[in-house]
Amino acid sequence: MIKRVLIAPLDWGLGHATRCIPLIRALQQRQCDIFIAGSGDAQVLLQEEFPSLTFLDLPGYQPEYSTGSMVWSMAKQLPKFVRVIRDEHELLERHVKQHNIDLVISDNRYGCWSAKVPSIFITHQSNILMPKRFGWLSPWVRRRNHALIRRFAQCWIPDVPGHDSLAGSLIAFGETSALKNVHYIGPQSRFTPSEKTETVFDVVCVFSGPEPQRSHFEKKVVDQVKASGLKYFIVRGLPSAREQQDDRNCVNFLKGEALQKVLEQSTCVIARSGFSTVMDLAALRRRAIFVPTPGQTEQEYLATRLMNQGVAYAQEQHRFDFASAWQESKKYSGFTALPASGALLQKALDVLFDAKGTMP
Repeated sequence: MIKRVLIAPLDWGLGHATRCIPLIRALQQRQCDIFIAGSGDAQVLLQEEFPSLTFLDLPGYQPEYSTGSMVWSMAKQLPKFVRVIRDEHELLERHVKQHNIDLVISDNRYGCWSAKVPSIFITHQSNILMPKRFGWLSPWVRRRNHALIRRFAQCWIPDVPGHDSLAGSLIAFGETSALKNVHYIGPQSRFTPSEKTETVFDVVCVFSGPEPQRSHFEKKVVDQVKASGLKYFIVRGLPSAREQQDDRNCVNFLKGEALQKVLEQSTCVIARSGFSTVMDLAALRRRAIFVPTPGQTEQEYLATRLMNQGVAYAQEQHRFDFASAWQESKKYSGFTALPASGALLQKALDVLFDAKGTMP
């Protein structure tokens, strides 16, 4: 019987943690005892949302996004990432044994699989896109990615298959993929739209992601927004920050309910085009201006895809000009709704629990 579940979200930004929130709630409804294993601000965010749960430590990846080549930056950090994957696996096995864990769910932590109990891997990047000049590496990267995912009993995709997907080519598998037990669980947002909302702010800025690019993003945007004369609100995306802000319309961090209220009170949202942010803004049916993290191919792809679909305007960070972005954004429809996903998460959980609380 599955009773004690360990969830381990990646600590690259906050998105992997936020999209685990609906999963945690669904497992709580099934009377599971939830353990959260993680690190950094992602861990802090979930502690704020679920203070009564048990939290366990895992080593942090602590990636650094340079202002130069992203591929070269990641390549230099690869030995560190390999060590973290090895260390998190060893520590996770100890957590499984010590706390009698029945099931492990890893959101993009490749080392968080167990040889003792079933493990599930959540990802929206079954197909990791490479920059054009490194396209020749794509087949090797895909094979390596799938080899790591095959250590898990199941792979869950937080999207829907086919034309209606939010992730597009990011969730392609390829004809030669050997991945099995893949389940689509539908887009996962912590937000449920309110029936009635009042517009208070012209623009809400939400900053996120690893340093130093998070700070570069904030510095590039904030002064322009404040000088525009529009009504604004700024969420810096720093759960661990303790310094007070002089501006009452600028906060370091907001918990889910408060953040949803601010987002729904906005005409437009400026944010990164990370997949979790895309899911949240789609759930709330917001209009957006996306500024992808420089060199992060996934975000650049999503921003371009949504712009080509007429959903949201996007600008590169180094060229960001709020005045022009504000005017251009009005030509785009904004998100109208999440893709119809029904009860895909509940169906995946039913399969997992075999409707009786036992693994099939």
